[in-house]
Amino acid sequence: MRFKFTVFLFALNVITFGLIAYLNHQAKQVEPATGGLSGQIGRELIDADRIELHGRGLETPRILERKGSTWSITEPMQWSANYFAINRILNQLQFLEEEASFPVDEIQKTGQSLADYGLEDPLLKLIIAEGDETISLSIGTLTEIGNNVYLLGPDQREIFVVNRQVIDGLLVDLSDLRTRQIFDIPVFEVDALGLQIRSDSTADGSSLKVRLARNNGAWSFEAPLAAKADPALVDNTINTLTAAKVGRFIEDEEADPILQGLETPFMQVTIHGNKRRQTLIVGNLDLNTAGAPQYFAKLEDNPAIFTVLARPFDALREAQEALRERNFINFDPVTLSAINISENGRKIRLQKLETGEDDWQVLESKGEDEIQPYRADPVIMARLMEDLSTLRASGFAVDAPTPTDNERYGFNNPRRVVTLSFAEGDPLTLTLAHPEEDNDALYAKTDQADFIFQVERRSTLRMIPLNTPYYRNRTLDTLPAAARISALKLTNLETGEPIFDYTLPKDNIRWDNILEELETERGEHIRVLLDTVRKFQVKSYLLDAYADAYPVDPEKTLPWSFQLSATIQLPGGETDRTETREYVFTKRLSGTVQVAGSKQYNTIFEISQTLLDALYELTDDMEQPPEALDEAVPTPATIEAVPPAQAIAPELAE
Repeated sequence: MRFKFTVFLFALNVITFGLIAYLNHQAKQVEPATGGLSGQIGRELIDADRIELHGRGLETPRILERKGSTWSITEPMQWSANYFAINRILNQLQFLEEEASFPVDEIQKTGQSLADYGLEDPLLKLIIAEGDETISLSIGTLTEIGNNVYLLGPDQREIFVVNRQVIDGLLVDLSDLRTRQIFDIPVFEVDALGLQIRSDSTADGSSLKVRLARNNGAWSFEAPLAAKADPALVDNTINTLTAAKVGRFIEDEEADPILQGLETPFMQVTIHGNKRRQTLIVGNLDLNTAGAPQYFAKLEDNPAIFTVLARPFDALREAQEALRERNFINFDPVTLSAINISENGRKIRLQKLETGEDDWQVLESKGEDEIQPYRADPVIMARLMEDLSTLRASGFAVDAPTPTDNERYGFNNPRRVVTLSFAEGDPLTLTLAHPEEDNDALYAKTDQADFIFQVERRSTLRMIPLNTPYYRNRTLDTLPAAARISALKLTNLETGEPIFDYTLPKDNIRWDNILEELETERGEHIRVLLDTVRKFQVKSYLLDAYADAYPVDPEKTLPWSFQLSATIQLPGGETDRTETREYVFTKRLSGTVQVAGSKQYNTIFEISQTLLDALYELTDDMEQPPEALDEAVPTPATIEAVPPAQAIAPELAE
């Protein structure tokens, strides 16, 4: 009994699934009356994976195939289809509406045939396929009235009258049906770039192979050498390549791979994506192209020949150098603890203090003697660390240099050696050198990589001078906030006469009260001197020793011409403590240079432009012309004319 029941259930399932399959098949055969032409072909268009176009309206058949969401042309050539052109065709067909329709058997009753409507040998025959299932539409001649055409439906039993725009859409020019895009690997997917560049300099025409790969987000060269690549430049190059467009397609009758240089290309560009790659073969210049130069090109394993703009590929000729990372010193300034700069036994040490992140001191040593440490200027130190961390190569001299190369480029007698020490980890050493007779070039190498780089000589040496005063703190003196300047005096040392001498008479009198009584401009210049005494900023240090005259060189000195004296009241205890600040100055040496000295701080230095201008206005005794004072210009005295020359007597001339 149980066996019979099982057989009954099995038979019932077979009948049920058979009925479902039958109904599904019947559902695909849409009757004209239940949806018209669009109802008969709409579903097939949505699921179509192949479209074929045949007929006397085309020179050659066209076949388009879909893989995933991407359409490609497989006949008469292999190429990706234009996404927008294909969508326009599909939309026109999907929403195609008939003006009228009539059965085929009716025209046969009147003695007519499909040939009378151009449908026996149609202008176009459209085949829409999904796997092995296909439907076909035939497009015939134009109607006598209206801008319409006859179309034979997919069941071959009904003729429809439709707008002729369907023909225009299907007969789109092949060049418009093909996409202009060359690479279809998206930018975000690219993980490697390969180049094979034919070298014209070698006798055998061998090729240089360049390969870049992205690992952990960073680009690097894997061939012809192992080196870092500039990520921004590589990304920009890949963006340019993936955005490259076809200039024009070369028709079959014009194609000549040998003549067009595609059998022995000058360059092959390979873009690697996720388990796929595309290679573009670049040949000779197209001499018939007007405008920007273009190369003949083709994709590997695709016979279609086309042209591309030459500029992006010309830029790749020197890719192994152009795309290299030029920042060759990498460190975190925050972790830096010391910087040692040396040359021929002379050393300067810049050392971070524990009092603060921006607190540094500078020490210089000559042999066994150590000079007193000075506070380093935070702005100078920040600029030095920034300059070192962004030092860029202007060229690449030698990869994997030999001892002979090191000697040839002067590294046996370096111009500078800079050692960076860190709170943790190994130090980093930068060595700068140049050949003995070369006064223009400068080369660099580090102990991080075995390369010799070329760098800009002037700017590089200027950023790391072997000069202790350069690194000193530019703030020579700062008065406490509670300090009070009670007197200010500027003296002409050549005459011994004061240029001005002001003293505050009482504690409740302020400098503003005195300056208001002076001429506006003079008061502003004296205010600059008061501000300078309160916080003295040095433009640059010249000597770490004071002298009674400024020693320009071993044979020449300049006398101090002016002295600025300030009396300072410092509150504390029962009475104020009095101190004095004195600074001496030369005359102005140029529009931007004036030298000063401080015996108290044992140094000679250049002053800031603001102080220089104020001193000049207060000390300049040059008489101004009447025009500058808005006075009348006196009439110049008359100059007597020179008497005419007299002829020399002949006998005197002999």
